[in-house]
Amino acid sequence: MTKKPSNPATQQPMKARRLDGIELSLIRQINALATSASVNLGIGEPNVEPDEALREMARLAAGTGSWHYSANAGNLSLRKKVCEGTDFDPKSEACITAGTEEGLYAIFQAFVDEGDEVLVPDPGFVSYPTLARLCGAKPVPYNIEPPEWRVDAKAVLDKISRRTKLIVVNSPSNPLGSVIDERTLRAIAAAGPMVVSDEIYREIWYDSPPPSMLGMGRNVIVVNGMSKSHSITGLRLGWILAREELMKPIVTAHQYIATCASVFSQQLAEMILDAHAWNASWLERVRAQFQEQREAALFSIERDMGAKIPPPAGAFYAFAPVPFCESLPFAKALATDAAVLVIPGVAFGRAGEGFVRISFAAPIDAIGTGIERIGRWLRAAKR
Repeated sequence: MTKKPSNPATQQPMKARRLDGIELSLIRQINALATSASVNLGIGEPNVEPDEALREMARLAAGTGSWHYSANAGNLSLRKKVCEGTDFDPKSEACITAGTEEGLYAIFQAFVDEGDEVLVPDPGFVSYPTLARLCGAKPVPYNIEPPEWRVDAKAVLDKISRRTKLIVVNSPSNPLGSVIDERTLRAIAAAGPMVVSDEIYREIWYDSPPPSMLGMGRNVIVVNGMSKSHSITGLRLGWILAREELMKPIVTAHQYIATCASVFSQQLAEMILDAHAWNASWLERVRAQFQEQREAALFSIERDMGAKIPPPAGAFYAFAPVPFCESLPFAKALATDAAVLVIPGVAFGRAGEGFVRISFAAPIDAIGTGIERIGRWLRAAKR
């Protein structure tokens, strides 16, 4: 009997091999467990609402600005503003991106080949090793040690091989909230390979502004944006600064990924950067709010979880230890049994096991309630 050919319309589509072993991040998986009763200390998004001045800027940007494409690299007028105070040429050394995530993707697509190695922080943001794998490259973690979570330049430089194409640094860190000192950054910049410095949290600091890698070498690419500092995560607005020889392939990749960043978001960003007094006041208010929330989180973590951790120097995350259970089942149990969301430390690399990331970008009462629920669950589990 002749076998009937299968109907292509009923067959499961075969995904590209580049996605083998890659799925939605644990951050998104945990946040998908949220219910109306959940206290969300998992999402990496500022709990800062726009004031009337910012809303008015948005109205003007939508009502009077262009609705047409910008140049691939973004409006030159905005590129000039993000280059102010530097020696970067806005015509050839700046690119406005659809958020820093798209900027990072464009950088990896521009430079990383199959067989390359990319040095990534561990613990570190979930996208870095995944972007390497999507290019067929191998992510090579460099460990960051608790409890201070200071990056040791030797720990990074010892991982460099002839296959190293990029070194990724992130300061202030997601998920750690730690800041890399200038001496260490300069040592990494001088090591030879290209360096991608993700500085999206640079405006969120508590004691002193963190150093930037901008201008530390022609091999350094700096990624930044307004998503976190101005609470416009959904508007997807970021930028890249790099020397011309590095920027050319980045803009080419960016063109085929996004064409250009949202023109509305570009126009709003330009208005924000033009409003010097308002912008300075806004950033001061944002830092003050997060400082209060940080203190509330540290107090509750010590009181309810029995853990005293060094205050994060930047960003809005506390990386808290949960030593007697694995972080992923712990985070899932908290989501379903205690109605509180935190991100398991293992989401950020092997060195994150035994910790959870607690976002204190939440109202103070929610921070207290959520961490109290974590403590209650831990006490019950010990019995």
